[in-house]
Amino acid sequence: MSAADDDAFNRLASDIARQVDSIKSNANQIKSLASSIGTERDSSDRRQQLHSLTHTTRALCQAAADQLRDGLAPMCVGLAGGARRAQKDRLLDKLAKAAGDFQEAQRLVQSREREQVAQQKRAASGVEAAFNGDAQPPPPSGAEDNSNPFTLENAQMQATADLQDDLQAAEERESQLRQLEQDIVGINEMFKDLAQMVHEQGDMIDSIEDHVGQAVMQVEEGSKNLKQAVTYKKSARRKKIIIALVVIAALAILAVIIYFAVPKPN
Repeated sequence: MSAADDDAFNRLASDIARQVDSIKSNANQIKSLASSIGTERDSSDRRQQLHSLTHTTRALCQAAADQLRDGLAPMCVGLAGGARRAQKDRLLDKLAKAAGDFQEAQRLVQSREREQVAQQKRAASGVEAAFNGDAQPPPPSGAEDNSNPFTLENAQMQATADLQDDLQAAEERESQLRQLEQDIVGINEMFKDLAQMVHEQGDMIDSIEDHVGQAVMQVEEGSKNLKQAVTYKKSARRKKIIIALVVIAALAILAVIIYFAVPKPN
């Protein structure tokens, strides 16, 4: 692995780490905004900010998961990539935790929005039922003549306009709620991808352990065979030495016999 490969890996790992930090920060901000839903601090601007932040955070989660799977993981192959795999696994764990925080924040928003939409629908339905029952709306505050038909008509028109505004607001919130639920489905799919990556990571570790175990066994077997070969070699050398000594001794005895057997001249 070259220095250029290490630089590319480190840059990508740093990008993913920054994305994870942004996800964690956004999740905390989403929880804070969710606490204002249905309170006097609630407003269309805050809901729009919440919706935009949720969409951005979901995109960050998906981008980080894609970069881990398609960019970082292929750089960790081979026995020489052990340090890279360890760094990639740490990033994967941090991303899974940050995505879990984000999912928790989404579910909090979903619960608060459902309550608020239900309240708005109940209030709008109550006003609409009153109109359908020919009930007269209360006159505006400070009206001088409650019996004036023009005053009552204006009050009814204002109440109708308020009802339409409430219904429209409820529909907008319900539309945002459906979008939020789609985002939650999307983050659930991303969690499946992360779970698959964790599973593959475990299989890879098991495979590496198996290869290391096999290598250890092969080394031990090779060491045993080497010891046996050394033993056999020593034994063969010893046998050769013994045979050489026997041959030398036999030749010496034969020389002695020949010496004494040959008659000497007078």
